[in-house]
Amino acid sequence: MEKKLQGLLIANGALVLLAGFVAGFPYGSTVVASLAAGVAASDFTEPLRAWHMAHLEGVLNGILMFAAAAAASALTLSATSQRVILWGLIVSGWTNIVASTISALTGGRGTAITGLDWNTLDFLLFMAGILGAVAAVIALALGGLKAWRG
Repeated sequence: MEKKLQGLLIANGALVLLAGFVAGFPYGSTVVASLAAGVAASDFTEPLRAWHMAHLEGVLNGILMFAAAAAASALTLSATSQRVILWGLIVSGWTNIVASTISALTGGRGTAITGLDWNTLDFLLFMAGILGAVAAVIALALGGLKAWRG
């Protein structure tokens, strides 16, 4: 992967990771409030589940972006494949952290179109993220197979 594109993917990965760290603060507060209310730590109430997901979306998507940047640097990729990986993961990382944070703030789940509301926005953001991630992973897989074949 071209150094400039790799740098952009790493920078976005770091920012998405930081967003996940930030989402960890309300997650931690929700854990403490749940424990104070006598809720078992293993009993994921809706706000607890939502903030847990938001925190993990940022952390895991940021790490995925780092890993993909490292893997892509070991492959000979076409300009198109490099851009599919870059933009697919940038779209995926940002839409996932934004949608999961909106879900935690609004009580939505983002699992279906429910009208003109936050839940529908979450659903559409999650779908864009899925498409971006799938496209990027396919491009990486094809690049890996090409390298394996020689």
